[in-house]
Amino acid sequence: MGFEFLRANDRDLLVAARLPARLRPASVAVLLCNPFGEEAVRAHRAYRVLAQRLEAAGYATLRFDYAGTGDSGGDSDAFTPDDWIDDIAAAADELRRLAGVSRIVLAGLRLGATLAAHAAQRSDVRAAHVVLWDPVVDGRGYLAELAQSHRAYLEEETGQRQPDASDTPGEAMGMPLSPALREGLAALDLTASPPAAPMTTVICSRRSAEMARLHAAWTAAHPAVHWIDVDASQAWNSDAALNAAVVPINEVLALVDRIKTCHP
Repeated sequence: MGFEFLRANDRDLLVAARLPARLRPASVAVLLCNPFGEEAVRAHRAYRVLAQRLEAAGYATLRFDYAGTGDSGGDSDAFTPDDWIDDIAAAADELRRLAGVSRIVLAGLRLGATLAAHAAQRSDVRAAHVVLWDPVVDGRGYLAELAQSHRAYLEEETGQRQPDASDTPGEAMGMPLSPALREGLAALDLTASPPAAPMTTVICSRRSAEMARLHAAWTAAHPAVHWIDVDASQAWNSDAALNAAVVPINEVLALVDRIKTCHP
C-alpha cells in the first residue's frame, strides 16, 4: 500500500490503494468513500481494517480524501458535496486503472454513503454496486447533528454552557462549514434519490427515525434494495474510542461478506 496524490479536477487528492497479489476471477474493486469531519477522523481505523480485509479476500481498494479535507489539496471552505461527488468519479477512474477492472463497488459510511449514492447516478461513474453504511438520509437533520456536536464540544472544552444555535455554526469541530457547503448538505435527501446502481445494499447499525423513513421509502419503490441490520459492535464514533484500538468489526465483516456474496 502506498499513499500518493491524484491530480483531478484541478486539485490534488490523497489516495491510498491496496492491490492484492491475486484478484478474484471476475473481480470488482471497492472504492471507500469517507465520512465528513470528525466522523472521518474516528472512522479512519475502521476504513483501514476494512481495506485490509477486502485485500485479503482478493479485492483491490482505494481510499481517498475529498478536496479540502484530510491531506488533499484545496481550501477547507472552498468545496461542496457536488465537488466531492466529482472526486468520487475521479477516484473511481483511478481505481479502475490501478486494478485493471471495469466494475466498481462504491462503499461509504455516513455522509460518504450518501455521496456514493449520488455519485452512482452519474453515467461516468458506472458503479456496479453501492454499499451504504448508516447513510445520512436527511441533510438538514445532519446539519442539526453537526451543530449539536459542535456545541457539546465547546461546552466540554470551555466548561460553559453554550447557547442553543438557531442556525448551523460556521464550523463543525474544526471543519469549516461555508454557506455553499451548508446549502449543499441541506439539499441532500436520500428518500428522494432512487438507487441507481444495479445493486444497492444498506447496512444499518443506527436505529433512527430517518433510517426508518428511508427503509419505508425505498422498500415501497425499490424492493430489490438489500437491507442488513447489524448490532453495533463498537461505538467507533464515541469520544472513548477516538484514541483506542476500536473497530466496528460486526459492520466491517457484514460489508466484506456482502461483497463476497455478490461478487464471488
